[in-house]
Amino acid sequence: LTSSNSGDTNNAGGAPSGTADNAQSEKEKMQQKLKAAREQAAAAKEKKKSKKSKKHEKWLKEQQQQQEDRTKSWTDKVKREEEQCYLISDLIGTEFQRVNKGVEMNEEIQKVITDKSKEAHDAMYGSNIKCRVVVVGLDRKDINGRKGSIRHWDEDKGKFCVGLDTKKSRDCDVHFFKPENLDVVTSAQSVKKDGKLAANFIVSITGVTTQGGDDIGCQFSLEKSDVTKLQSAHSRSNGLQEFREERDALAQRLMKEQEEQRKEEERLEKEEEEDRKRRAELRAKKRAEKELKKGEQRQRREKEFKLKQMQAQMEWERKQAEEMREVKTMLYKVMFTQQFARAYQAYFHAWADDGGSVEDFDDFKKEFKEDLSEQFEELFELDELDEILEEIFEKTDEKFKEMLLKDRLEDDKKHAEVLGVSHDVDKRTLQKTYRKLALQYHPDKWSANSAHGMSKEEAEEHFKSIRSSYDHLMANFDE
Repeated sequence: LTSSNSGDTNNAGGAPSGTADNAQSEKEKMQQKLKAAREQAAAAKEKKKSKKSKKHEKWLKEQQQQQEDRTKSWTDKVKREEEQCYLISDLIGTEFQRVNKGVEMNEEIQKVITDKSKEAHDAMYGSNIKCRVVVVGLDRKDINGRKGSIRHWDEDKGKFCVGLDTKKSRDCDVHFFKPENLDVVTSAQSVKKDGKLAANFIVSITGVTTQGGDDIGCQFSLEKSDVTKLQSAHSRSNGLQEFREERDALAQRLMKEQEEQRKEEERLEKEEEEDRKRRAELRAKKRAEKELKKGEQRQRREKEFKLKQMQAQMEWERKQAEEMREVKTMLYKVMFTQQFARAYQAYFHAWADDGGSVEDFDDFKKEFKEDLSEQFEELFELDELDEILEEIFEKTDEKFKEMLLKDRLEDDKKHAEVLGVSHDVDKRTLQKTYRKLALQYHPDKWSANSAHGMSKEEAEEHFKSIRSSYDHLMANFDE
C-alpha cells in the first residue's frame, strides 16, 4: 500500500501538496467564521447589557428626580409655614412690647410668643405639613409603603416625626423620615377644608413674670389681614411700625368710647339719683301730711270714743243694777265686745278715708289698742282686753285689708290710666312711657302746632297730672 501510494503520488505530479493547502485554507476560514460568530454573540450580549443599563439608569434618574421634587415640596411647605409663623411672631411681639412698655424680651417671653404664633397660624392658615403621607423610597419592606400622619418637623434632626398606622390603631407607630421619603396621600379624607379656618385669632398671654416679680401679659385679636399687610410691606420694620400705629389708634379709639360710655352711665346714674331723691322728698312730705291728718283724726276719734264710752258706761251701770253679778259680768263682756267692734269699725273707716294703707295697718291696730287700754284700764284687766280685741281683730282684719288693697288697686288704675299703661306695668316700661309723655306735654316743649291740641295752660296741668301719676306708681318700686 505504501508503495502504491507513493507511486500514485509520484504519478500525480505534485497533487498531494495542493490538497494540504486546501485543507489549511478551509480550517482558517472555519476559524474566522467561529471568531466572527463569537464577536457577534459578544456584541449582542453587550448591546443587551447596555440596554438594561440605560433602562436602569433612567429609572434611577426618575427616582432621584422624584426624591428631589418631594424634598423641594416639603422644604417649600416648611419654609412657607416658618415664614408665616415668623410674621405672626413679630406682630405678637410688637403688640406685647407696645402694651408692656419698657419690658425686655427674655427667653421665657420669646418662647411664649413663639408658641402662640404657632397656635395662631394653625387656627388661621392651617398646618402646611400636618397631613396624611405614605412612606416611599426606602429599602425596608416593613416600612416602605405604609401610611401615617405627620406630627411635626424636627429641625434638629432635619426629619419629620410621623405616626404610622397599624392594624390595631391609627397614627401610633412613631418614626422619623427625611422629606424625600414621604409622599402626600391625596385622598378625600386627607384634604383639610378651608371653611374651618378662622379669619382672626384671640392672642392671650398671661402668667408672664418680669425680673422684678410683676405679672405682665396682653390680649388682642390678631386679624389675618394684619399678617397679609406685613407680608406685602416694603420692609418688615415699616410693616411692624404701621401695625403698631394701627394698634395705638385702635387703643385710643377704644379708650375714647369707654370714656364716653362711662360719662353716659354717670349721667344716667346722676339723673336716677336725683329722681330718687325727689321721690323720697315727696314721700316724706306725704308722710308728714299723713301724720298730721292722723293726729287730727286721733283727736276726733278720742272725742267720739269718749262719748260712746260714757254712753256705754251709763248703760252698763244701769244693767249692773238690774241683774245679778255673774249675769252682769257676762253681759258686760258681750256688750263691750260689740261696742269695741263698732268703735274699731268706725276708727278704721275714718283712718282709711284719711289715706290709711296696708303697710300702716299694724300701726293703726296698735294705736287703737293703746287708746282702749288707757281709757278702760280701770274696768278691764289687760289680758281680758287683749282677748276681746284679738277676737275682734280675727273677725275683721282680713276684710279690712281686702278693702285697703282694693282701694290701692283702684288708685293705681286711675294713675295708670293717666299714663296710658296697665296698673301692673314694670319699672322700665313705666320710665320709658313717662319720658315719652314728658317730652310731649312739657310746657317748655309746647307750641301752637302741638299734636295734642292743648293750650299751654292745659298742657301744663296735664303734665302735672302725668308727673303725679308717675311718682305715685314709681313709689311702688321704691318701697
